[in-house]
Amino acid sequence: MTRAVPILAALTALAGCGNPEPPAAPSPGATIRLAAVPGRPAAGYLSLPIRGDRRALLAVTSPQAGRIEMHETMNSGNMSAMRALERLPVRDGETLSFTPGGRHLMLFDLDRRVPAGGRVTLVFHFERGGAEALSATVVPTGGDVGP
Repeated sequence: MTRAVPILAALTALAGCGNPEPPAAPSPGATIRLAAVPGRPAAGYLSLPIRGDRRALLAVTSPQAGRIEMHETMNSGNMSAMRALERLPVRDGETLSFTPGGRHLMLFDLDRRVPAGGRVTLVFHFERGGAEALSATVVPTGGDVGP
């Protein structure tokens, strides 16, 4: 029994190693709108103040989504289209916004166990500095969204 305690302590210490995700800060205006059609991606909307020289946002991840893409809606005449964004340059002091009809996040394979009213952790990966996480509220299709 005395050998089990040091082994258990070592395993517990190792369990916390390698977790690159910072704790998620609650963000009152951040929302994830569920897709109208099952199997389609959800959409993310939020405002994120940029602090420090981060240079560019390279990716957004979530433990509750298979993958997240940054998109931008472009309008030309009567046509609108989306394009994926690989990186978003950012500056200290600005607010990065993801809004309906503009830049937004597309969350693919969102965990079905996250209900409307639940929370999703979004982790923002920058070119400089560490990752930053926030918590977004899940809203149903047609529900009110953030910024």
